[in-house]
Amino acid sequence: MSHPARERRVHSRANAVFAAVVGVAVAAGAVAALAQATVPGKNGQIVYRQFKSLLVVNADGAGKRRLTRPPRGWVDDQPDWSPDGSRIAFQRCTDDCQVWTVAPNGRGARRLGPIGDDRAEPAWAPRGNLIAYTRRWGRRQQDQFERAEIYLMNTTGGAARGITEITAANPSTADVGNPAWSPDGKQLVFAVRNSPRADPANGRALFVVNADGSGERQLTSWSLKAGGGRLDWSSDGRLILFRIAGANPNRGNIYTIHPDGSGLKQLTRYAAKVVELGSFSPDGKWIIFSRFSGNSPYSTLFAMRTDGTGVRRVTSTDANYSPDWGRLR
Repeated sequence: MSHPARERRVHSRANAVFAAVVGVAVAAGAVAALAQATVPGKNGQIVYRQFKSLLVVNADGAGKRRLTRPPRGWVDDQPDWSPDGSRIAFQRCTDDCQVWTVAPNGRGARRLGPIGDDRAEPAWAPRGNLIAYTRRWGRRQQDQFERAEIYLMNTTGGAARGITEITAANPSTADVGNPAWSPDGKQLVFAVRNSPRADPANGRALFVVNADGSGERQLTSWSLKAGGGRLDWSSDGRLILFRIAGANPNRGNIYTIHPDGSGLKQLTRYAAKVVELGSFSPDGKWIIFSRFSGNSPYSTLFAMRTDGTGVRRVTSTDANYSPDWGRLR
């Protein structure tokens, strides 16, 4: 496997087509740039998964209602608010996943792109004209696909283009996923999880890449073992939110780091709780996440200040996962 820290070039033709797509979207009057997945503004509702469906709830735990009802055998997960709050992107999965969007009132659910390769973990671009996602394809052994890369597509599911080539030279050696945009839309952070065949074996780290596929760089050391769930970039651009699972992949804690790799800070210190991110709040003062509470075998939504203090419970029910905090429309 080529070392993931080494910059990989995206084919020039793909870059040219991608630039053309962006230019057309901007010329067509795409939504004005505000931020990445967490849009600055007043705090609105939180979207999350409960069992197999998506729900929304107010920040005080009131106003809970169901958004989606997936077909039998499917699970809706990893929701992400669009910058203007008019749509929610999410993954709908059985053996494979596809990217869907739905309105905040639960209407107009539609799949983006054709049925085929595994497409998951969608993230809206700042202008609202593109969606980043993880594409996995090729032969699969257990949970390891032959290829896994970060892709971009437009909001109708077309003009898909890859911006990473982590597994191009050595297939079946890494999983790549959980993209999140920088506030200016110029970069994305994503996670790499190596297979036992890679170097380092079973390594985990965060990487940053420019939106055109250039400038790839490693953000965290392999020894830190960062990743394991969704990522988020604060609306002021100063912090990247992530989880470290540690020796037990089902347990972990929440951290932040500056985009230049400095200022690593641990926010939670749970010894034996399952923790899942989560996003920053639009006003930049809070982080929403889920964790096991008490003796319950399921997760509940919690919020805390961005320094890790003031932890409070948001939902009174269990089995709440993958929350994303939207802004007030």
